[in-house]
Amino acid sequence: MTNGNAVDLASRRTTAPRATSPWPRYTEHTWLVFGPFLIFVMDRYMQWGVRRAIFRAIRSEFSLGLLLTVACAGLLIVQRPDLGRAKMVILMIVCLFVAIIIQVPFAADQASAQNIFVDRVAKFACLTFFMMVLIQSPHRLTFFLYAFLLSCFYITQESVRGLISGGLVWENQGVMRLHGAVPIYRHPNSLAGLAMGAVTFVVFLLPVWRGWFLRCALLALLATSIICVLYSGSRTGYVGFLAFLIYWFAVSRRKARWLTFGLILGSIGLVFTPQQYKDRFLSIGGPQASGSKGGSGSRATRIEIQEDALAIFLENPAGIGVGSFPAVRMEKFGRFQDTHNLYLEVATNLGIQGLIVFLALIGAILSSYRKAYRRFREQQDSVDRALQTESDDERRRVALVGHRRDLDLLLAVCRAAGGFVLVRLVLGVFGMDLYEIYWWFAAGLALCLLNMIVPTSEATLSLVPADTEGRLAP
Repeated sequence: MTNGNAVDLASRRTTAPRATSPWPRYTEHTWLVFGPFLIFVMDRYMQWGVRRAIFRAIRSEFSLGLLLTVACAGLLIVQRPDLGRAKMVILMIVCLFVAIIIQVPFAADQASAQNIFVDRVAKFACLTFFMMVLIQSPHRLTFFLYAFLLSCFYITQESVRGLISGGLVWENQGVMRLHGAVPIYRHPNSLAGLAMGAVTFVVFLLPVWRGWFLRCALLALLATSIICVLYSGSRTGYVGFLAFLIYWFAVSRRKARWLTFGLILGSIGLVFTPQQYKDRFLSIGGPQASGSKGGSGSRATRIEIQEDALAIFLENPAGIGVGSFPAVRMEKFGRFQDTHNLYLEVATNLGIQGLIVFLALIGAILSSYRKAYRRFREQQDSVDRALQTESDDERRRVALVGHRRDLDLLLAVCRAAGGFVLVRLVLGVFGMDLYEIYWWFAAGLALCLLNMIVPTSEATLSLVPADTEGRLAP
């Protein structure tokens, strides 16, 4: 715990430029490379190529990705980052990549396997590579989050406008459901999944980003995201939202206040929630609710799909190949739909070995978040103790305040990233997410956070007087 003086000092905005402060210093590659990376992130999430013919003509996402691949490879040769702490995550990424590659030539559906590998594995894995190389400081991590959250806001506000005009709302399974404006977010479940990913970051970044403009922007994103989750009519999204609330409560340090505000806001939300979406939620586990025509039918279809997937997996424990389940299911059962379950998708496509590797990667990612959080928390406590001591060195004090804000950001991202992965794992019970970008995004954040443990520790050691704090292991 810190006293009021430390909190006040930590919240005070410094006007000193980062370059003039002697502590701390991070590796930050030229904006000639980092700028195109931010454009690449927005291009990917906003789907510029789908929206504008000019971006489609120049293949903007591919062109930027190729440019960044060459640039990042060059930067690795010039200055190799210290990846010692990230070796387990990197090892699991390589193992998953190998597990996917070996299932391409032997896939039952060769055309689908090759397309998925190129378009949804190799391309998405580049995001992890770019993040690992280019995000090596809290400053650059902040700009990456700007690009990511701006993209999420564009997608969610677009759907909210479609809700108001009625252009993106139509009946599905007996409920009026909100859809996305571009193909990858068209399905209500996909739109709700993107919105829930944004919610996890907004909740933990709100206390950290103190500027009024940033907080207003985050609140706007939170509003559009919750509207998208609610009006999508996605029971998958509803379950993901409940899972995130449980996670948020579990990591909250002020649980009584959390419960008080949660009950008040939840009660208000229930009053203004349309009845058809309440019924939609109630149809998750019980009998079909009134007004929800597709609840029971949807559940029956999912059960049938999972039974078929389990039967195919038991017959082919080594896997049937990347993206091959629909084709194999059609041949065996005369039904075409995909698994609608992440874990069955991994098991049927990649085999038992692929399922083990995938779960090991998730475990390594979550372990990385916990490890980074502990290290940053230890440093924050040391900085707080140093801020409580009297000192005539104003430059050091300014640097301490700036360093604490950096640690606040890193701690918030650790929590947000953990919530993001948890939500994706819960949503995976109801959807096919193996070949989505979420896992590469989560792995990239894990590598970034682990890579920043050493420079932040060195900065803390240089800033905290020896008589204020004992030994800090970098």
